[in-house]
Amino acid sequence: MSILEQALKKAVGLGYMKWGLIFGFANGIAVYSYYRENRNKYDLEAYQQSVTRYVSYQSGKMAETYIPKWLRSPLFSLFGYVYDVNYDDMLESLENYENFQQFFTRKIKSREFDKSVNKLIVPADSKVLSFCEVKDDSPILVKNVHYKLGYFLTGQETFEMTPQILNDAKKRQNTKLYSVIFYLAPGDYHRYHLPSDFQLKSRSHIVGHLAPVKISYISNTPKVYETNERVSLFGTYNFGLMSIVLVGATNVGSMTLNYDKEFQTNQKAQELFVYKHYDPNILLRKGDELGMFKLGSTVVMMFEAENVKWNIEEGQKCKWGDVFAEVS
Repeated sequence: MSILEQALKKAVGLGYMKWGLIFGFANGIAVYSYYRENRNKYDLEAYQQSVTRYVSYQSGKMAETYIPKWLRSPLFSLFGYVYDVNYDDMLESLENYENFQQFFTRKIKSREFDKSVNKLIVPADSKVLSFCEVKDDSPILVKNVHYKLGYFLTGQETFEMTPQILNDAKKRQNTKLYSVIFYLAPGDYHRYHLPSDFQLKSRSHIVGHLAPVKISYISNTPKVYETNERVSLFGTYNFGLMSIVLVGATNVGSMTLNYDKEFQTNQKAQELFVYKHYDPNILLRKGDELGMFKLGSTVVMMFEAENVKWNIEEGQKCKWGDVFAEVS
């Protein structure tokens, strides 16, 4: 019997396998309940009672459960095998992560990246879902699937980003707006970074469900991005308007912002929409760590530019720091 098999066998005696089964069952119940009870409800009360939010909150708590040192390496190795974790850039050995939360949100070795102002870098280890020019209220989510931009950014289902509103939002003449979406899988490095120097002007936190955001789910389920919990950062970069939206998902215990240590998501909400204006603006530097998902999720970017040369393809795996576009 291998060391891994021995460890897993011993884990059953300690109850870890039992909790794993409970965890999986709870997730199944969450998705079922999401369809049956909350899928078509978008008010604050529905979100407060959302089973996906409750299960995700409990998942975050479970991920903080202490793991005995002898079990850490085989357990994280098994997880890494299933989810294709890159161990080469880790700063710590597997035995040093006391729980899954520490493992999920691990720091990694520093990376070199192109500091040229006209080159935008990938904000997180991720897969490219889509990239496109934003001409109206329905940019591409994944192939043959679109999302409602106005609803997504404002939390108001009836708000439409008309071409006139989009044009008025731009900071320069003769430019266009573009969207790019990066999906973080469970095995990815879970921290996100600044794609460029960024003047942060405001932030919105929109309470919502925490439905799955994997491709197979969003391809067949409407309004996932528009109704999931999300944090939107609005500001400018060297070439005009930029927004960075962090989208929550099932089992994402919370999303964090390094510049605001008190900010928390997936808590019992008293308001559906919370807006904060920063005066003076906050200057965030390219490549700096912005925060973390406490499990995987999605980063949606929208930016203004006159010309764009894309360096990515749909479905491509990227690492944070890779150049995804050259702009002017």
